[in-house]
Amino acid sequence: AIQVRMMSVTDTQDLVAWSAMKPEWKENEEQRIIDLCKLGQKYGLNGFLSEIMICDFTSHMEVVSFLNLENTRFKHSPPTDLPEDPTTEYQIFELMHCASLREIYPGETRIILDFSGLVSFYDTTLVPSLVPHRTGLERWDHRISGISSEDIERVQERLDQVLVQPSVTTSIIDWKTVLRVVVDRYASRLEMMQYLLNMTLDDRSIFNHARQVQRRLRTVLLPYTLFAVIPPNTSITANTTNSWAVPVFRECATSHTTSIEAHETTLTPSEHLLLQAVRETTREICRVTTKMWASGLITGEDMTQLISWLDWSVWVKCQPACGIEEMCYLPTWPLGFPSNATLLQTRWDGASLWPDPNNGEWKRPQPKCIRRLEPYDF
Repeated sequence: AIQVRMMSVTDTQDLVAWSAMKPEWKENEEQRIIDLCKLGQKYGLNGFLSEIMICDFTSHMEVVSFLNLENTRFKHSPPTDLPEDPTTEYQIFELMHCASLREIYPGETRIILDFSGLVSFYDTTLVPSLVPHRTGLERWDHRISGISSEDIERVQERLDQVLVQPSVTTSIIDWKTVLRVVVDRYASRLEMMQYLLNMTLDDRSIFNHARQVQRRLRTVLLPYTLFAVIPPNTSITANTTNSWAVPVFRECATSHTTSIEAHETTLTPSEHLLLQAVRETTREICRVTTKMWASGLITGEDMTQLISWLDWSVWVKCQPACGIEEMCYLPTWPLGFPSNATLLQTRWDGASLWPDPNNGEWKRPQPKCIRRLEPYDF
């Protein structure tokens, strides 16, 4: 499973460097960066990011300091082997701690993304051949290995167009804020409603429970609820179809995009893709919440499907929350993974970070609380 995960990380790099995925070269990192850098020379690129890969340290770089610092020395052993002495244990923990700080918003703030140059394999117009290959699969399992040769050519052409155009770090639209506002607006409220809808209740609690859910649905929709919008008392059809709530849905679904659409003719293809993503996301959120609010049907199925479809990273966290002497850690190769099958079987413990190959955690690592103080439990 770890081989599949490592290969999926390099799929797009291989496609850019070699115009094809080469799983047999998955560990040939030196040749990969050499060929990526050769391609980068054409566009004046001096580095690539998945890890930080610099092509030429004498170009585009400025020496700030040249210091001979104390070196943290680790013994030569497989990267997944557990440390044996307290000092090394602490150093390993701090490595995990530092890496985890970048896993939550805003991430690595020293890297500025040019949203006007986004190229995505989720662009169904650019890469239609991948749609059937990910239908019904969780995002964990999405790969680009089923891409057609025609789509590869289109991606390369789009990438060339993006790289030859002047870099734009300040678009007329602040896309980072637009995207974050949508997440901030809905994430915690949807999560709370899912929690309420999944509670086990006795008959005496059902009414109060339904009222709590309805309050939260109303809170989500209140900024879009026109004063004149009220359910009719006489029309059975209107009540059945919830047509009276259409104005609320319309305002909710378009509130984050209307001002952007006024500048639509000036947007790049990449920005059109982002606009489409915001449209579709807010439309689905508003469809589900308006339907539940207007119909009064309080069931968890629609909310669970919505949260599964959104699959936002903000929901990847330790539940329940970790204590003050703990931190939430999402196992990231190689820390938290066993080095071989024998180690995996002998060290597996249901309360540890070592995943059991017989359940889904080896393929689906889950966030867990680990100690920040000795004795460490990783």
